Amino acid sequence: MSASLRLPFAGATNGLFADVDSSRPAAHRRPVNPAPSSRRYDLDWIRVGAFGLLILYHVGLAYAPYDWHLHSAHTFEWMREAVLITNPWRLTLLFFVSGAALRFMSARRTPREVLVSRLERLGPPLLFGIVVLVTIQSWIEAVEKSGWSEGYWRWLWHEFSPGGLINGVPVNHLWFVLYIAVYSLVAVALMRRPDWIEKAEGFIDRRLTGPWVLILPMAYLAVIRILLFPAFGVTNFLAWDWYNHALSLGAFLFGYLAARRSLLWSELERYRWHALAVAAACLPVMMLQVAHPGGGAFLGVPRNLVFAIDQWAVIAAILGFANRHLRDKGGAVITYLTGAVFTCYLAHQTILVVALWFVRPWALPAGVEALTLVIVTLGGSLAIYEVVRRLPLVGPIWGLKARALSQPVAVQLKQWLGQPGQPFRRRRLLLAVGVAAPLLALASVCAAILTYPDFDNARQYLSELGGASASAPLIFNGGVFVCGVLAAVAGVGIGLAMMGLCGARIAGALTAVVFVLAGFGLAASTLFPWPDPRHMVINLALGIQLAPLLLLWGLHGRKDLRRLKIFLVAVFVLMAILTVITKHLVFPGTVNDANVGWWERAYAIVLVGWVGVASLLLERRLRHHARGLDSPAM
Repeated sequence: MSASLRLPFAGATNGLFADVDSSRPAAHRRPVNPAPSSRRYDLDWIRVGAFGLLILYHVGLAYAPYDWHLHSAHTFEWMREAVLITNPWRLTLLFFVSGAALRFMSARRTPREVLVSRLERLGPPLLFGIVVLVTIQSWIEAVEKSGWSEGYWRWLWHEFSPGGLINGVPVNHLWFVLYIAVYSLVAVALMRRPDWIEKAEGFIDRRLTGPWVLILPMAYLAVIRILLFPAFGVTNFLAWDWYNHALSLGAFLFGYLAARRSLLWSELERYRWHALAVAAACLPVMMLQVAHPGGGAFLGVPRNLVFAIDQWAVIAAILGFANRHLRDKGGAVITYLTGAVFTCYLAHQTILVVALWFVRPWALPAGVEALTLVIVTLGGSLAIYEVVRRLPLVGPIWGLKARALSQPVAVQLKQWLGQPGQPFRRRRLLLAVGVAAPLLALASVCAAILTYPDFDNARQYLSELGGASASAPLIFNGGVFVCGVLAAVAGVGIGLAMMGLCGARIAGALTAVVFVLAGFGLAASTLFPWPDPRHMVINLALGIQLAPLLLLWGLHGRKDLRRLKIFLVAVFVLMAILTVITKHLVFPGTVNDANVGWWERAYAIVLVGWVGVASLLLERRLRHHARGLDSPAM
């Protein structure tokens, strides 16, 4: 059973099909009218549609009676048959589309140029994903299934130490990226033999016409299913996955060779209804074969045969209908989604596993839980894309094309900080992070409290939500860790905003340093949960109390920021009062064991909340400043 549905991202799908072979009978030819664009939007729509299906499929695996990384408390036996709706064909279709996309991308490029392009596009996200994204998933899986209790950083060492590397490193859903990279090497080697490509394309034009466009691929899939699948299965392990290679590499190369054969696409369109009818007939038969105890009779040959027939029938129907109705259907929506799909693919499974780990202790009804997972996974994936596509230095590790990487880093940073016509755009984005950080902190604390029914807000400290006595400490520790990172980012934005508004370079730099240290202290404290003495690194976060004074110093020359200055003074005074009271410097006994928790909550709200308000006000002022507006005092 394959663990996950994968998306192709072998490159842009640009290019016109070759002219129809006029030597073929007219019955086998469809006139190809010039399209307004050379881009094959049908392949884009298939790729994007598959990603939407991917999220539903992976959420479904959390409820299915199969081994997956993490499961919900709810399990449904009927999922055993339901997965057959997509299981036979989804990966094969996407390998086919990936091969076709590579063919269009490689037009007018040498094999060496294609090789370099593939390595640049697939190498960085593969390495980043294995080291960061996959290890988060594997760590959670180890905690849940193997009782790992030594923390995430020890797990990283366990995975990438010499002993861990000898045992192999999990790639999880990134196996597809690895396979596409290797298969692309095969295609590059094939490019060096154009005579072989010409012969293969001639075979496609001669043989895959009429009903044979359905029969021959079904026959190939049936043979490898019957002969190879019982012996090898699907392992997703590159060195020992021979059925999968016969299937997926075959589909990839078929897509590469078939991409520009107009006659084949005409035949797929012509037989789309026939293919759909065959697929509709096969699906209930497959489900019955899985559900019935005798479904695997006769060495499983009947079941594998029906599986293979359904496999190509669905693929042919999708390709035929897409070629008919979506080939020229471009627009802003598909352009945006096509750009986002690889980044979302990289991010989605990690987001889903983490979200399920957080949500599962809440014991929600299955429908509510599943809908929550879908929304969080899709929304989180798109949110990551929205951030990284604005960061040219980060984009390549998230699967985005490198932009102007030949320029010096200083030049890229200067461009990133502001562009003609959009001054301060990047700084405003950083300030938006500052607005989001307190909201995330509040959400993390609330969620952690919900999973800790006996938590006493009056008597217990917030750090105990991430300690050993908490039922789900990752909710608090993970949320606070992210908030620490966001606080550091926001501090950089606040410092840059001060420089942009009034040229306060020293004050701006000091403000950024204070925020970075505070963010580090906040994030690092979660790696050593209370009562570990190293948890006290969180005291670095208290340095943020100096930030209001630094802001007042840097902004003192701006008379139009009177309200912001009043707010900063009030925040500093309030934090000072809370400090002297909680440290028992005045009114001894006011803070005691019966109410210390509430005092800490008040302190935390002020300490973190003011950053969001200040970021919002500075972002508004930058926006007005960029437009050259003299707005009222803030």
